[in-house]
Amino acid sequence: MPWQYTWVLWLLLLLHLLLCLIVYILIKIRILKSTSMIMVFVLFIPIFGFLCLIFLEFASRGDLEAKIEVGVEKLKINDEVYRSIIQDEDSTRNLVVPLQEALLMNDATVRRQLIMDILYSNVGEYVDVLMAAKSNDDSEVVHYATTAMVELQKDYEEELRQRRLDWEADEGDWLLLDAYVRTLERYVDSGLLNGNMLRGWQVILSDLLSRQMEEEQWTEEERLRLCQKKFEVDMDIQDYAAADAGVQLALERWPDQEEGYLMKIQLALAHKDISEIHRTISALEEGGIYLSPNARQALRFWKDEKVGEQAAR
Repeated sequence: MPWQYTWVLWLLLLLHLLLCLIVYILIKIRILKSTSMIMVFVLFIPIFGFLCLIFLEFASRGDLEAKIEVGVEKLKINDEVYRSIIQDEDSTRNLVVPLQEALLMNDATVRRQLIMDILYSNVGEYVDVLMAAKSNDDSEVVHYATTAMVELQKDYEEELRQRRLDWEADEGDWLLLDAYVRTLERYVDSGLLNGNMLRGWQVILSDLLSRQMEEEQWTEEERLRLCQKKFEVDMDIQDYAAADAGVQLALERWPDQEEGYLMKIQLALAHKDISEIHRTISALEEGGIYLSPNARQALRFWKDEKVGEQAAR
């Protein structure tokens, strides 16, 4: 064989080995998706080996795209499953109307199942429904509802007892007093209480709100809100003397705010004093006090003569 052909063969062999080395490196650093086993064919079958590599590379990349699509679909499915689980966990939020309807049905299984669903959710949100369930003809439903309300009431009173002890241990800590008041407000508003028991806790709440108003850390806006809260509690327990004191405090300390005037109208309504209502409305309009949309709507309501006549009866 002439030496020229031998030189060409050696050059082709070196080029082949160089290409094999490059392919091997690309496979190892995962740029090429083919497996390293293909190197046997690439190394020992020069042209056909590279053709096999190209074919497998396209095939493996096609599989990868399919895997990605399947993965995305799987994620979508998992997301839907997750959403359905979350919805199942929160399904009791919409149980109030179905349960009220179920209490009127003859299907005891439905009534009991819905009651059990509520017992395993946030019972405090369904006190009204539990109160209705206590009057049901189904003794098992009544038992579940009564037990749930008793346990909820015990939890509230235990929390209140601990809040009171914490505050009494350090009456100078306004945060402890605030925590005590907030817990008591939730208990009073829960619907679990009625009659003398409700009134007793409201009297305590009114006293605590008075103590809160004496704390120095409140802003004037926050102090006004406390004054409103106390006024509402005093009106609920029909302590009109305390309510009137709250009105006078609001008018003297915050004369440019609408709240004191609205409180005065509410107190006058309780006394059926229509003339006082109209005097207060006139004072509001003449004083140039900014009124919120709700306050303007209330004034339009009370300026109606027919409303005034009905309230005076």
